[in-house]
Amino acid sequence: MKTVRKNAFTLIELLVVIAIIALLIGILLPALGKARQRANSLKDATQIRSMMQGLVVFAGNNRDYYPLPSRVDKNNKTIDGDALTDVQEKNTTGNIFSILISQGIIETGICYSPIELGNFEEYDDYEFDTPRGAVGGNASGQVSEALWDPNFKATPLDAGYDDGAEGHADATYIDLPGGFSYAHTPPFAFRRPTWQNTFDALEPSLSNRGPVYTLQGGGPEGVWELFEDAGSSDGSSALGINSITLAMNGNRSEWAGNIGFNDAHVDFFNRPDPEQIIWSFTGDQMTNENRTKPDNIFVNEDDQDRVPLTNADPGSEVTINGEENNRNAFLRQYYDVSVGTETTISPYYD
Repeated sequence: MKTVRKNAFTLIELLVVIAIIALLIGILLPALGKARQRANSLKDATQIRSMMQGLVVFAGNNRDYYPLPSRVDKNNKTIDGDALTDVQEKNTTGNIFSILISQGIIETGICYSPIELGNFEEYDDYEFDTPRGAVGGNASGQVSEALWDPNFKATPLDAGYDDGAEGHADATYIDLPGGFSYAHTPPFAFRRPTWQNTFDALEPSLSNRGPVYTLQGGGPEGVWELFEDAGSSDGSSALGINSITLAMNGNRSEWAGNIGFNDAHVDFFNRPDPEQIIWSFTGDQMTNENRTKPDNIFVNEDDQDRVPLTNADPGSEVTINGEENNRNAFLRQYYDVSVGTETTISPYYD
């Protein structure tokens, strides 16, 4: 009687197959991860482009100006200007972009980046009708004529408003994540003219967030290096080497990201001072061969000698008037503005 042999895998063959599958997974997973990262970066660029187009749409009905809360809210229908030292204190990141949301030009969803790694998420509590944070919004018997919701929380450190005055009525508001992932031009002093529809293809206005840099060496030949921070995560302490913004586009040691320009186009760059964004420094120490330099978009450089001013010793506030009033590109998101002898912004760092 013949014995019929059944075909089957031996243990050795099975182990070989498993090893091959594991090897293929090991090869394919990084490729899939990079493809996903690239797709997210492209979506992020689309969102920045949409916001730049939104700024242009707003400007089309406002004499080419991008939204500026101190100008839009001249009659103090949204924020009580009498409670402020200066109406420019209305011009925070949250208030600026809340105007676009209120007018239906952009949605809260595109304010949250698909490459976000920080304490941010899509803001889903936006109040279009009678926002409680605005003047008359949280008072019985009053009718609110608010022009935007001042409680749109852009950064995790936004304090919020109650009845037009700073300070949210709900104590848990401060614990909410931020809802705006991006950095933009602070529209103050010499930089205010760039916060409008200039159609300039080399003038950045909006970008992914970035770390803090210091300049090693003199202005003419200096090299940008990441600030050696202590790793604080309070949001108000400057971060360089420990900034999570370095990892948003995959490289944990160098910044890379999308930058939107005033002609509404967006480009991806692998450095914060790309060759396409240049500045001609006017100081005597800047000779003709090194007068024109790539402009670091995350540093308030001196227009004359390239040396960082406030950022030479990074702190919780950045002064943007007086000797520190410059025209070169500088993009940050910030949760507070203080106007007095000095005009300062308080950037959110992560």
